[in-house]
Amino acid sequence: MSENARIVTTDVEIDTAIQDARLYEKYDRQVACATYCGKSDTIHLHFEHGVTYIIPRQLLQGLADANPRDLNNIELLGRGTGLYWPALDVAHQVSGLLAGIYGSAKWMKHLQLEYEANRMSA
Repeated sequence: MSENARIVTTDVEIDTAIQDARLYEKYDRQVACATYCGKSDTIHLHFEHGVTYIIPRQLLQGLADANPRDLNNIELLGRGTGLYWPALDVAHQVSGLLAGIYGSAKWMKHLQLEYEANRMSA
């Protein structure tokens, strides 16, 4: 009978990881405020340094079919590094959104196919 593998993380490894995280946290993209604009059907990410990033709602997994009234309540997670829509139980990581990652790999493939189909029909 085989024994289950165990991974043991030492206190030193944990402390080193915490120190590394503190070194790099100043580079985290932090949203100061996130809002939904019904007129343009977009999510606006307002950053601490004055930049606003706008994403069409239809691109974001979990928000594409949402009722617009459920989009207004956006909570900031982790010092503004994450977004959460409690009415929808949907969360997105800000760094992923800035990198153009709007959902799972399957969702991204869906967006790609949709984009290609629209491009072919135009």
